Amino acid sequence: MALGIRPVSADLRPARAAFPSTLPAGYYRPALVDGIAFPVARSTFFSLMEFTNDWHDPRLRFIGGRWRLVGFHEGIDITAEQGTPVISMTNGVVEQVGWTFYSGLRVGVRGTDGRYYFYAHLSSTAPDVRVGVPVSAGSVLGAVGNTGYGPPGRRDMFSAHLHFGIEGPDGWVNPYPVISSLYKRTVSLHRRGERALQRFAEVGDRDSWRRAAREMLMNPGLVQGE
Repeated sequence: MALGIRPVSADLRPARAAFPSTLPAGYYRPALVDGIAFPVARSTFFSLMEFTNDWHDPRLRFIGGRWRLVGFHEGIDITAEQGTPVISMTNGVVEQVGWTFYSGLRVGVRGTDGRYYFYAHLSSTAPDVRVGVPVSAGSVLGAVGNTGYGPPGRRDMFSAHLHFGIEGPDGWVNPYPVISSLYKRTVSLHRRGERALQRFAEVGDRDSWRRAAREMLMNPGLVQGE
């Protein structure tokens, strides 16, 4: 895949999370594609999920009566509903948890590939997420929010979204190519599962339907990718 992200589960078998990756009712199990997972959980119901390639867009702040350039966007914003689960893209170890002025409540994971994966503006973090804890691709890290641009606790300065960034050995890189490809393949996997459920329902195969539903919607593991 783009960015040279190495698979962390080459055989693509469902991986056990380092701590529970339980999602609330109404969300698909995370889909593991080439060893990585899309960082925002998908809902089984209609919900907001959108992102564009806003890498390196200018960042302005109103300071001293003027809009001033304070930097460039070194990540991708994934817009989703407040409280939507944020999940780890990769296997790794939690390296940072807590507040920064611009990022608000954030979690940083050092992936097994050596890169730093950054999840910002969270409304909350999962209870077991703390520095030094190992995580697996698909582990729940926290929830989408709109914290930041101020002291601890500041929120509602912008709409709810996840700021997602990847830092490599030479600095921050554009995560859009891998995010875009991963999302398309994740949707494809979930739709394949939905078609299987429909086939089982049409022929009245209740046992197979229940088994498939548990695999796609209820188990804390990961949906297998190809």
